[in-house]
Amino acid sequence: MTTLFAGILIKLYELIGNYGITLIVFTVLIRLLLFPLAISQRKSMEANKRMQPKMAELQKKYGKDKNTYNQKIMELYKEEKFNPVSGCLPMLIQIPIIFVLFRILRDPSLYNLPKAALEQSFLWLPNMADPDVLSNIIPALPASLPRLPGLWPIIAAFFTYLTSKSTQAQTKPADPSQPQQGPDMSFMTILFPLMILFFGVSYPAGLILYWAVSNIVQYIQDLVITRLVASEDIS
Repeated sequence: MTTLFAGILIKLYELIGNYGITLIVFTVLIRLLLFPLAISQRKSMEANKRMQPKMAELQKKYGKDKNTYNQKIMELYKEEKFNPVSGCLPMLIQIPIIFVLFRILRDPSLYNLPKAALEQSFLWLPNMADPDVLSNIIPALPASLPRLPGLWPIIAAFFTYLTSKSTQAQTKPADPSQPQQGPDMSFMTILFPLMILFFGVSYPAGLILYWAVSNIVQYIQDLVITRLVASEDIS
């Protein structure tokens, strides 16, 4: 996968000529390829919300008998044609992509990526290999200050928070009186964006750029899918 992605990045760079724009185009292409899975994920979430009253009823009846309860849950999944794994696929697919990009940006020479591409400036970034820190925008910052995240880590953290909140809202029960099934991820909704800010001062700017653009596109896709769901264009 690493060689494949590196080859795609090289071809895009040869066409575009700017590595920052190349990463943005690459990211949008990845998100477009994942769009059908995003729709599948939303279908899974909506199905899960519809099933929660039935799951709560099964919990009341068979909660003390774990084997019977699990069997009944599996029967419910089969009856509703629900696959709990489908809701996790977009995130699971993103993980190897991030690791692949990290390897490419860390050792570009191993994948024949032009060194000039990583050394090329983009907007306020001097290059794609070094982290995006605040001193890129405000060079006059005192050297005694610790490295602070630049604009792309802040954008990445902000849209990570928005997409996490959107996902959290989608997993809430349709009936407010019903208890939520599964763990409450409210803490992770705050923690994950903070982690993005923290790692943003040490990870290559190209990787943070990918994550920021990916979450921006995902947020837009969520809005589109929400309208499709509301208009019953997908079911």
